[in-house]
Amino acid sequence: MSKPTYIAAIDIGTHSTIGAIAEKLPNKTIQIKAIVEVPTRMGAVVQGRIKDVNNTLFDIKSICKKLNNQCGIVPNKLYLHSSWLSKEAGYEEWSKLFEMVNTKHKESMTFISVPNIMALKADMLMTPAEQNNGCLLIDMGAGSTSYLLRVKGEEDQIGIVPSGGWHISNDLTFKGLSFEYAERLKIKLGNAQADKVEFPSKYISLNPNGPFDINKSIRLSDLATMIEERVDDTAKRFLGKLFKEGHLSIAGRKIVLTGGASLLTNIDRWYQEKSRLDVRYGDALTHIDSDELTQRTNRPKYHTLLAMLLYGTEDCRIEKTTSWTKRLFPKEKKINDALDNAIGTLF
Repeated sequence: MSKPTYIAAIDIGTHSTIGAIAEKLPNKTIQIKAIVEVPTRMGAVVQGRIKDVNNTLFDIKSICKKLNNQCGIVPNKLYLHSSWLSKEAGYEEWSKLFEMVNTKHKESMTFISVPNIMALKADMLMTPAEQNNGCLLIDMGAGSTSYLLRVKGEEDQIGIVPSGGWHISNDLTFKGLSFEYAERLKIKLGNAQADKVEFPSKYISLNPNGPFDINKSIRLSDLATMIEERVDDTAKRFLGKLFKEGHLSIAGRKIVLTGGASLLTNIDRWYQEKSRLDVRYGDALTHIDSDELTQRTNRPKYHTLLAMLLYGTEDCRIEKTTSWTKRLFPKEKKINDALDNAIGTLF
């Protein structure tokens, strides 16, 4: 019986860094054995770009330790991805990160790059019919938005825009509003369509810890307007180009959304109305096992991680081998030596 293959991968994001270990199953699906998510250290990743290698390595090491604690597997290889981290782009931080690995880890650690992650996610999230007729995959992260247009028989068109969910929250930090509170407002009350807000005239306090003050508050409709302006600005940077070139003007084309920021309320309807195409959220159901932990990872913000785990082929665990020998105490050693000498004189 062959040994199971375990794949370890880490997705380095602007907002959070996520790692997981999965077993490759015979039916070509994966089963998650452990998953860890930690907040990315402040300033380590900016707009998807790794800016602080030391803090990034610290997060990687921390995640590896927590994964080991969860499932008992010690990874010595990691499939690694970050939005702007690719050899093809000539990004110098990639080389720095790899060069510093052995000096930051006592054990040997090998990093395996996954530069074509959007193509892998398209394979995972698009149906054969969508790939045949033409489909646009939009991956909305915290620091950047990536896209891939796939049409059967044509080369994939891939691009990235340095604008994402983090920028929406940052836009809301006016009047001294903290970023953390802006993030909470976006998630709980944010809307990508200002004209679809249920209670547009309702005011929300910008001071979560103090009494309500009309001068330090914002209407839900105004909150949604600010969010929609950022969504519109981000989408224009690639949708306009694709429409101008005629790629999205053909009947049957569709849009698939993924990434943590894609869960903003009504953003799917916003893209549907602007593009006049069918829009849905990505689903990796056919590629993963049915156990509870694995099913919980079938969420937009984990799709990059799932794609890496499915792509991985090299077993990433350390094989522990021990050669056990009995420890002899001083008296036992003297007796054994005496016996050896006596036997030696007999023969």
